[in-house]
Amino acid sequence: MKIFVFCKKYLLRHKYTLAVYISIMLISSALGIFLPFIIGRFLDNFVDGANVEDIFRFAFVFGAISVLKILKGYVASIMHVKMESGMSYALNRDTMNHVQNLSLSYINKQDSAYLSQRIGADSGNLITFCIAVLQNIISNAVMVVLPFIILVSMNAFIAVLLIIFFVVYVVLYFIFRKAIYTAGLALKEAQSKFFSRCLERLRYIKLIKINSIHAQMNERTDQSFSVAQNATIHNQKVGYFYSGLDGIVSTIAQIVLFVIGGMQILAGNFTIGMFTVFTSYFNMILNSGRYFFGLGAYYQYVLVAYNRLTEIFEQLPEQYGSRIIKDISKVELCNVNFAYANKMAIDNFNMSFEKGKIYGIVGANGAGKSTLISLILGLYIDEYDGIIKYDDVDIRQINMWAARKELIAFSEQEPLLLGDTIRYNLTFEDAESQLSIDEYINILGMEEFIYERTLDFVINEKNTNTSGGEKQKISILKALNKNSPVMIFDEPTSALDAKTTDKFMQYLGAIKQDKIIILITHDAIVKNQCDEILELTSTLS
Repeated sequence: MKIFVFCKKYLLRHKYTLAVYISIMLISSALGIFLPFIIGRFLDNFVDGANVEDIFRFAFVFGAISVLKILKGYVASIMHVKMESGMSYALNRDTMNHVQNLSLSYINKQDSAYLSQRIGADSGNLITFCIAVLQNIISNAVMVVLPFIILVSMNAFIAVLLIIFFVVYVVLYFIFRKAIYTAGLALKEAQSKFFSRCLERLRYIKLIKINSIHAQMNERTDQSFSVAQNATIHNQKVGYFYSGLDGIVSTIAQIVLFVIGGMQILAGNFTIGMFTVFTSYFNMILNSGRYFFGLGAYYQYVLVAYNRLTEIFEQLPEQYGSRIIKDISKVELCNVNFAYANKMAIDNFNMSFEKGKIYGIVGANGAGKSTLISLILGLYIDEYDGIIKYDDVDIRQINMWAARKELIAFSEQEPLLLGDTIRYNLTFEDAESQLSIDEYINILGMEEFIYERTLDFVINEKNTNTSGGEKQKISILKALNKNSPVMIFDEPTSALDAKTTDKFMQYLGAIKQDKIIILITHDAIVKNQCDEILELTSTLS
């Protein structure tokens, strides 16, 4: 089954726990098979004249089996939760890692809330299904085979009827499987989109307040809820109709059982105890058959999750190289072209950036300044034409994850800080590393801000406890602390006063001999202190 192939590596990571868990469930099934014998024997002995000792013996055995089942249930439930949560997280993490390796263009087109809910829900569905099937399919197979052998020995005719009922279940499954899949797909998509709409109201709360669009946002959510509700109702109708057919088949089977069993008692072929045993095993087989019938519907539902996850994994990751470089002395762009949705953003661009110089990139909004920086960073590695080289090595041959981590520092104009301490946002490490950043704090005029709040000040999720200027200064501080061979700043002085801007540029001038420094800027003070100015004009039509 392709779902198990897909989840194989996660199941194998817990193979020993899984084996013990399945063994426990099989033992439980064996106890379930053994119990009707005890009850049947007790009833026949009781009719024949059991004594007090027999009653207590039965009570002891029955009680011991019940206690074992309770203990089994506790141990099995703990094992199940541990395996399921661990495997689901691992699959979720691998899927998220794959998404992170996809092109920036693809990711920018996605609804992050929808995608997150989709990945989380589908990962959990697949792992839950695999564990449930491994747990139940073996025990239910045992509950079919062994009782069936016993029933054949007791009454071959009823055994044949059971086979007929099983065939009916198979036929019904193949008739309804497409409808079940379609209803499940519509439900999952509607649920993911509704989750996104709900989160939208929290994500854009400031926009909602400023524009007083509470009613409009309610309407958007209401529409999404209506779609999700209709999908839920339709899925429920299909599921109930399917399970209703199961109930009809089961009812007919029970009627057949009572008729044949009653006739056997009247004919003197069955004792009451034998009929009890016969009924118990018949119901075991029937319930197992119903399990497989229900498993068919469950499989179609989980198949939706499988297809949605494989759809993500079918997106090819960016093709980074494997070469590790130790330094960058020159960045060169040769005949580079890049387009957004067939609209040219960078057209036949040629430029070299070398150590020892400060480069200023200027131009109107939409001229391609940020796009150029993204190309230099290798963020559109598969989507441009031409050649981009670090020290005469094509960046398509370089491990750009490692290069960006070790050799390039970038400060964004509108940084988004993680909901964590200032220290973590500077280093992205949990350990309280010693930072020698007093000089940079002084350059940026952040003494009062840092020393009042300390580096352990926690920035909240939406960054609302830190001003825009403070966030940008933290971003610049992060780049300065990284001290990489290539340093790129996007409008760094928009949050700095003239005095601080001068100190910042003086510092860059002092370190430029060992750096390639690139600044996107509109600031005249910055332009005057750059060694070269690159002016971009818009190519977007």
